[in-house]
Amino acid sequence: MTTKNINIALLLDSKDYGGIETHVANLAKGLHSSGHTVQIILLNNFGEHPVFESDEFLSSILLKLDGNLAALYNVLKKSTIDLVHTHGYKAGIIGRISCKLTNTAVVSTFHSGEKGNIKMQLYGWVDRMTAYSFHCICVSEQIKKSANLTAEVIQNFVELPSKSPRNLPNKSPSISIKQTAPATQIAFVGRLSYEKGPDVFIRLAKQLPEYDFSIYGSGPMLEEISTAVTSNVTLEGQVKSMDPHWSKISLLCITSREEGLPLVAIEALVRGIPVVSFDIGGIASVVINKLNGWLIAPYNETAFLKSIKQGQMLTNDQRRKMSSFSYSHIKKNFSTNAVVPQIFDVYSKALIGGSHA
Repeated sequence: MTTKNINIALLLDSKDYGGIETHVANLAKGLHSSGHTVQIILLNNFGEHPVFESDEFLSSILLKLDGNLAALYNVLKKSTIDLVHTHGYKAGIIGRISCKLTNTAVVSTFHSGEKGNIKMQLYGWVDRMTAYSFHCICVSEQIKKSANLTAEVIQNFVELPSKSPRNLPNKSPSISIKQTAPATQIAFVGRLSYEKGPDVFIRLAKQLPEYDFSIYGSGPMLEEISTAVTSNVTLEGQVKSMDPHWSKISLLCITSREEGLPLVAIEALVRGIPVVSFDIGGIASVVINKLNGWLIAPYNETAFLKSIKQGQMLTNDQRRKMSSFSYSHIKKNFSTNAVVPQIFDVYSKALIGGSHA
């Protein structure tokens, strides 16, 4: 069959806002813009979804199931779906079984470098074990190595913002940029889990009482983090979208102990927000040291503190230069137009091996 225009289902198990959800939203829009038919399938119906039902287009292509393998099997058996692209361990396991039974091509993306608790580790092991004979994508070399898979490494990507990134002149007279108060927040954005290092972020904040720190997200360490926060730290909680909040952030900190390529870093950079991060996973591909942020040797909190101070003391001209470099770098290497064709190449390979029955 031709792979010029195909019917693609993006499969995941999700109820909240996060990196995988943003990735799937961007991918759905990118595939649709390329002329393909796209559907987002949620394995379970957890009620209104904060990402997929807050957008008119995404809501129009959304299907929610009841969590059973039989439900997905029936959808695939009765539909004209050519290929299923799974995201996350549960979608990967159930998706690959269903696709095998219905002779539907399947591709799986591995997003996370987190080990999680024993239950999560078990699911992760089953996910990897059932993926070996299928086409897979990993969002960083570290995740590929950890998963021990034969996979394509295709990094995360974002939609380019509809207006000029922060600190750059607006070149389009048709785009009106509202003047806002100067951004001052130093932010952590992500899951409150040990791998993401929110406790490290709190330690840094305690040593810099002159600055305002904010934490966006929730997770298993919420209670611990809540009891440790100081007066200069605000817990923003789990938000439906970061879009209303980016304008308040002057610096994004990634304090992870383990990481792939966090989408949040790309989202910040494309908006002109410098990133300070430990040099782990695929971070170095997006954060170019001293050009759009700072890369810190893993666990060197003293150097991290120094870089935060440098970031907060940037002049307007220095910020403009960083913003310009960030936007150009993301547009060239991590935008929808740059990455979706790479993903579609994997689809083409998967379809050669078998199409929908």
